[in-house]
Amino acid sequence: MFGLFKRGKSSQGRIYNYDPDLVTVYYNGEVISPEYEAYSLNRVELNKQEFPWHELYPHGKGKIVYSYDGRVVEQYEGGFESGQYCGLGMLIDEHGEVHDGIFRENKLVKKSTKTLR
Repeated sequence: MFGLFKRGKSSQGRIYNYDPDLVTVYYNGEVISPEYEAYSLNRVELNKQEFPWHELYPHGKGKIVYSYDGRVVEQYEGGFESGQYCGLGMLIDEHGEVHDGIFRENKLVKKSTKTLR
């Protein structure tokens, strides 16, 4: 999120180079599963399912932490909509900078006039 998995330079001139296969993600919060309702609730046989898992997306309130090589590179706490940062939230980037306010589609669209911490 915020260009975390892109290779190159940030708008502030900082160099980042993350291998997405080595990023670990911790999430605590509410989720949504698009196929759960479509397939699981409408099964003819209760114990017969076409796939062994559900895709889950952060949805509602939660906290997500991205770690790379043992250090936190991004942390977001607040609202989610279908897996994207949405609503009131606070993001702390890899340099410890705090971005809080209103998010839409993973972008900070309105900075908060007061800190959310």
